[in-house]
Amino acid sequence: MSYVLKLRDVIVGRSDLAQRDADRRTARGAFRPGLGWELVEPIFALLPVGDVDASDEQRSRYRRARDTLALVLYAPNGALVETSRIDITPDAASSTGLTLDVGVVDDAFWRR
Repeated sequence: MSYVLKLRDVIVGRSDLAQRDADRRTARGAFRPGLGWELVEPIFALLPVGDVDASDEQRSRYRRARDTLALVLYAPNGALVETSRIDITPDAASSTGLTLDVGVVDDAFWRR
């Protein structure tokens, strides 16, 4: 099952979102970049991952830039999945070196 991440009509990438935490309403999985990845990659490079010294200003700048992207997540059946946030982070343990991490608001997602 592959979830599709889009920026307008351009596919940014896909993920199976295999790791789910219903209590925290988050899902994550290996991110497989699509043709649109290069359009958004600079924004996700702003995310201070694992840097305890990152300032509130750096985190705020990243969040503002990320939220202006208006990325949209679609389920394997093509249905829109309502999200509260979408992050793509480096992950050496992932097969692609990237992880898609989303906050999922959509109740239907959790019933699947």
